[in-house]
Amino acid sequence: MHQHLLNIASAYFLENGFQASSIEGIAKKAQVSKLTIYRQYQNKTNLFIAVIQAGVEQYIQDIRDWSKNKVVNAESLYELGMFIAVRWFSLENIRLLRMTIPEVQRIQELSDMINTLMMQSRQPVEEFLAQLNQQKGYHIKNIGTATIQFIQLCVFGHYYLLRDESYLPNTKLLQENVQNTVRLFLNGYRTL
Repeated sequence: MHQHLLNIASAYFLENGFQASSIEGIAKKAQVSKLTIYRQYQNKTNLFIAVIQAGVEQYIQDIRDWSKNKVVNAESLYELGMFIAVRWFSLENIRLLRMTIPEVQRIQELSDMINTLMMQSRQPVEEFLAQLNQQKGYHIKNIGTATIQFIQLCVFGHYYLLRDESYLPNTKLLQENVQNTVRLFLNGYRTL
């Protein structure tokens, strides 16, 4: 029930935007009472926060599942980069980000949570890169900074977030960018 409601709420927020969404509309779509939603989330803001939190937690779990027993090398780093880029540039994610950014300025709880979630979402990537750092021939002095660099390079430094959806990169462009990212990243941290 909880996950079903979050899925319906996510779709509803994406369709209508945060401001135009209502508990009544979400309850109707989810075929539950408004009271059910109010009991669990108290208000629309808390429901929106729960939707975002669930999405980030799923992303983290998906990376962790993917990275289990992976050997860290150029190929697996490319796979990780593609995973990040494809998820980042999904139409649903771009729309959710565009909806969330203005609300962060208005809703303090959301602002507080976003920072925590961003750090949590980097953690599995950081753990993966720490394995690279254990390998002979590589030295990453600051894994946290390297993680941010790797993610930013994979998603073009947020450039496409600012563009119209018709400009979102296609698969070929994502592949080329991530291949270049991996080359640049590995060469930048290679010891001589």
